[in-house]
Amino acid sequence: MQLPAFIRETTEKLASAYSPTQLKHASARLSDVYLGNKGDGARLVTGKLQATVYSVVRMPATYCAVFSALKATADCADFSSMLDIGAGTGAAFFAAHGLFGIKEATLVERERQMISLARTICEAGGLNAKTVESDVIDFSPDEKYDLVTASYALNEMTEKTREKLLDKLLAATGKLLVIIEPGTRQAFSLQREIRSYLSAKGARLVAPCPEGAACSLPDNDWCHFTCRVERSRLHKLLKGGDAPYEDEKFTYSAFCVDGSVSACDARVLRHPVTEKGRITLSLCSSEGVTSLTLYKKDEGYKEARKLGAGDAFPRPDQNV
Repeated sequence: MQLPAFIRETTEKLASAYSPTQLKHASARLSDVYLGNKGDGARLVTGKLQATVYSVVRMPATYCAVFSALKATADCADFSSMLDIGAGTGAAFFAAHGLFGIKEATLVERERQMISLARTICEAGGLNAKTVESDVIDFSPDEKYDLVTASYALNEMTEKTREKLLDKLLAATGKLLVIIEPGTRQAFSLQREIRSYLSAKGARLVAPCPEGAACSLPDNDWCHFTCRVERSRLHKLLKGGDAPYEDEKFTYSAFCVDGSVSACDARVLRHPVTEKGRITLSLCSSEGVTSLTLYKKDEGYKEARKLGAGDAFPRPDQNV
């Protein structure tokens, strides 16, 4: 996956105001700050240089993860309004625009330099964003939005604060609420708690879990998915590597409140194992985690070869 041109061109133009040495030093400091994050609400990105570097080295992976989660939930939907909390430099909005065509959104972010950069990118892409400079827990939505997103934000909160925010987000959701977090065991445990809490509030979980499925994974395993984003020359320079791509692991939960989005029958849980003349899928369904092997002679074999971890099974255009 590649970032849209208007994002790449804008962020690289902003980065050109600094020397390569300044950018590399800021990138290293930013990495240290995030690695040392204790989830206590401390400010992580405060200066313009930091925000610019963030947009180059971190925003592409966030965009990719949000885009992938939204596409796995509903690759086409009638969404006209959006709320994104903890918006950073606008990655979730840009992903929703790329997938659903949403052109207007309310972005909530406490770091002034981050939200300022998001506005700049929005202007470059012809998008209309209402930006709110506020800590997400202090923000109180006064309307409903078709799509509400929170990416890489809830893992930094205490349980009490997180539940208070979830109540606000659910109340503001007109159609779909999607929460994306890192693809770690700890974040998946958090997703389980979020699913339990919001389901008890009446929200209907539609992805990634199939309809009516209770998680059957053991405590030493966790559900996560991977997306691959193309790295720009500047991205490779700042992160110190020659690989043309970066893989981002993520977890997510999507809740529908109006019946506009349906859950799948089963989802591919792990990367398919392809051998000569057959393919084996690890599937999560209402019956738990199962394994299905399709042979070359089987109906659906060719379509199954196109599947990856996180895809719905069967695909909407597939009959097996």
